[in-house]
Amino acid sequence: MESFKEFILYYTQRLYLVDYMLILFVFFLFTSVLLLCVFLRYKPVIGLFIIAIDIIACFLIYIYGYKFIDSYARSRKTLITDQKLLESSNALAVDFSITNTSKRDFKECKVTAKIFKDKLPEDSFLTEYKNKFLPYRKKSRELKGLKKDQTQSQRISFEDFSYENNYTIRLSSECF
Repeated sequence: MESFKEFILYYTQRLYLVDYMLILFVFFLFTSVLLLCVFLRYKPVIGLFIIAIDIIACFLIYIYGYKFIDSYARSRKTLITDQKLLESSNALAVDFSITNTSKRDFKECKVTAKIFKDKLPEDSFLTEYKNKFLPYRKKSRELKGLKKDQTQSQRISFEDFSYENNYTIRLSSECF
């Protein structure tokens, strides 16, 4: 419950006005369709079907709307420049660069590196999909003060990295 509280506080302190407008639009759309279903109380099957469609549509509008707003208002590029497996300390070092391509300066950015296990021949169907969507290891780094058209290079290190098979590293970032 504490992590959920931190998640909500993190985003409410950093979101832009357009993000709040998207949330209000989704809430208005959901409640207006819900009120429409009140008038269909004598046809409950149709009303439940419309409510189910409404929930799915509002969820998709929010997800894709947030991605669109994030790519337009807070555009940036992240790139893995180098990765080294340090055998002496048993660590994996991932060097990356982040470039601010938006029209505004960022006060802070959070870059997350996720390591995913690649498919092995002996993996079952479920293990393959679990490895595809759930990261083996995950670590974040916060950056402060990324100005417009500026690039910063940083490093994320994974200590005690002893995975011997193939892996894939993916970067994700959030900037405000």
